[in-house]
Amino acid sequence: MPVLPTTSQPRRLNPSVALPPATRWSSAAMALLLAACVHSPQAAVPSPGLQGGPTLWEPTAIAPCDRAPTARPALERIGRELQSQGMALQATCNTASGGWVVQVQVVDGTKAHKVVRGPLADGQAVDMGTPAGAARSEAAGASGFSPDVLHNRQWLLALMARHQFDNLPDAWWHFAQRGVPPAQAADTDLAAR
Repeated sequence: MPVLPTTSQPRRLNPSVALPPATRWSSAAMALLLAACVHSPQAAVPSPGLQGGPTLWEPTAIAPCDRAPTARPALERIGRELQSQGMALQATCNTASGGWVVQVQVVDGTKAHKVVRGPLADGQAVDMGTPAGAARSEAAGASGFSPDVLHNRQWLLALMARHQFDNLPDAWWHFAQRGVPPAQAADTDLAAR
C-alpha cells in the first residue's frame, strides 16, 4: 500500500486561490443566506402580526381606517389576545374601502384548537371558507359552509366586536372601527382601486 507524504500544511489544489479560513467560511455563509432568500422569499416577510401601512404600490391617500387614532392600539390588543391563544392577527387598512382587511393565522395549533375549529396547521390561516381580501367573498353569516367555518366566522365577529370593530356587510374579513364610517364608493378615487 503506498504511503502518502504528510505535511504540516494542508494541500491546496490551486495555490493561487488561497483564502484565509475566515473568508472561506463567511463566503459560504453568505452564499447559503442568498440561496435561502431565492428559494424562500417569504423569509424576508415579517412574521405574522399586525400588518398595515402603505406599500410602495399603494396610493398615498389616507383612508378613514388609518385616520382613527384608536384603531391601531385596538388591533394591537386583539393581537395580544390572539397570541395567548396560539394565533396572530394580520390587519391591513384598505384605502379603497376605508375598512380593515382582517385575517387570523395559526401560530400554535395546540393552543388554537381550544378556540377555533378545522385544520389548524401552524403558519396557515384559520379556515374561514374563503381567503381574506377575496373579491367575491361571502358575508360573515352566509350559509352553505361547514359548521367549522361558520363557528370560526362567528368567533371572529365576536372577537372584533369586543374590541369595537363592526363587520361590514360585504365580506367576513371586512371590518370598520365603531364611529369611523368606511369610505363610500362614490368618494373613492378609481385610481386607488
